[in-house]
Amino acid sequence: MMNTLSAYETLPKGIESHGFRKQLKAGIWIDGEFDWYSEEEMAVNTGGQMRSLIQSFSKQHISFVRCTIKNTSAFLKSPKMVFHYENMRDPQNVAFYCPGEKAILHIGKKSISLLGGVVKGKGISQYCIQGKGSLYQYGCFKSLKEGILSYSPLAKGEVSSIFSLEPEIQPDECIEAVAWVIHTNTKEEALFMHEKLLSALPH
Repeated sequence: MMNTLSAYETLPKGIESHGFRKQLKAGIWIDGEFDWYSEEEMAVNTGGQMRSLIQSFSKQHISFVRCTIKNTSAFLKSPKMVFHYENMRDPQNVAFYCPGEKAILHIGKKSISLLGGVVKGKGISQYCIQGKGSLYQYGCFKSLKEGILSYSPLAKGEVSSIFSLEPEIQPDECIEAVAWVIHTNTKEEALFMHEKLLSALPH
């Protein structure tokens, strides 16, 4: 997929993409610690043993966030990349997780939004779909120490969704995780785009 993503990444950030940026917020949980990050932010985690870079870019109906993480330690690491989404265009939603597609759908009166992602060939691991007021900085975690999200597969109204991508990273290995939001008028269009993205990414 990196060829496809590179094509999106080099496009100018015009009016078309402006409305989608900032809709996916990214954070990283490592070894019992969690932080949200800004766009284009480089971070050093857990005593300098992990280095991460968050990047965002958009193309037409799709907004991407890419997390690049390198394990500079001598030990296997299992970070969790966490992504937070709120549908600002249509606040009255029904949102739910689709296990077959490994995606979260937000269905509103005016739009469809599909959330997905992949890292090392693996899709969404955990998800938490709740009313907007229920999700504060760490409120999505059932156990912050263990990195376990509160399980909630369905919500209605002003909805926020949080999901995780969870790779294992060998010593000195560098990996990339990509998450996305697809905005379309129909569920069929969203699922088609989602499948095309999954098939284009490396496994």
